[in-house]
Amino acid sequence: MKATAVFDQVLKYMSIILFVSLLVVVLIQIMDRYLPYSAVWTEELSRYLFVYTITFAAPIAIRKNEFIKVDLLIMALTERWRRFYESAIYVLVAIFSVVLFVEGIRFYRLGEEFVAPALDIPMNYFYASVPLLAFFVFIYSLIFIVDQFTNRTSEGDPS
Repeated sequence: MKATAVFDQVLKYMSIILFVSLLVVVLIQIMDRYLPYSAVWTEELSRYLFVYTITFAAPIAIRKNEFIKVDLLIMALTERWRRFYESAIYVLVAIFSVVLFVEGIRFYRLGEEFVAPALDIPMNYFYASVPLLAFFVFIYSLIFIVDQFTNRTSEGDPS
């Protein structure tokens, strides 16, 4: 699974780059309050950077098994049944991501008709985050399920 390790690293670095960009834009937004320069684009760009940060970080959270869950029931199960239970959950997540992908493509096409007001960029660039997230979540849900039955752990750092 060397390809998944490379893909994990790409997602991780994209998340870091986007989050640092988000921090820089928010700092510019804060400094804007005290300087004569008016950066009206910062509020809009920070929103889109936040969405794309989540788009690239959510699959990593699946890989590391870091989403919040109530584990009272899970801890009462044996290891074998726990793997089945968690796999069943991620099968549902994968099914949901397929639906999200299909609807996300429609959403993306809707964005072709609109332009971001402050940035003057077509909205479909921003709306593309929905099918992209769905694709990543689908792939990482399948990887998580495979890991459950090949005795590889998905917890911790995948690299």
